[in-house]
Amino acid sequence: MEHRFELPASYKKWTWGLIIAGLIALLYGFIMFHPFAHAGHGENTDSTRFWAVLLQNSVYWLLVVNAAMFFLCVTTMAMGGWQIAFRRVPEAISSVVPVLGIITFIILLAIVFGHRTDIYHWLDADAVANDKILNGKKGFL
Repeated sequence: MEHRFELPASYKKWTWGLIIAGLIALLYGFIMFHPFAHAGHGENTDSTRFWAVLLQNSVYWLLVVNAAMFFLCVTTMAMGGWQIAFRRVPEAISSVVPVLGIITFIILLAIVFGHRTDIYHWLDADAVANDKILNGKKGFL
C-alpha cells in the first residue's frame, strides 16, 4: 500500500494564481520604479528602493533555505536520530537552493552590470576617482 499526498485541484489553482499575481507585481514594480519612468522628474529613490528590496529579499530567502540545509548537514554529521520524524521538511526547503541561488545571481548581475551606482556607489568610476577611501580600495572593488 502506498500513501502519497496529492494537492487538491483548488490548491493548485491558488498556487498558480499567487505566482501570476507575484510576477505581475514584480513587473509593475520594475516598470513603475524604472529610472526613466517619471520622465526625469523627481528623485530616483523609488528605483533604488525597488532594487535594494529585491536584492535584500532574495539574499534573505537564500539564507533561510541554506539554514535548512545546514541543519540537515549538522544532524547527519552528528549521527542524530531525533530529527528523522521531520527530516523531510528541511529536505524540501533546501531543495529550493539552486533556484534561489540562480535568482539571486541574476539580481546581482542586473545591479552590477546595470550600473546601479545608487546602491553600490563604487560602481561609478568617477566616484572612485574622486573619493580618497574608495580610491585606496580600488584594487578589490
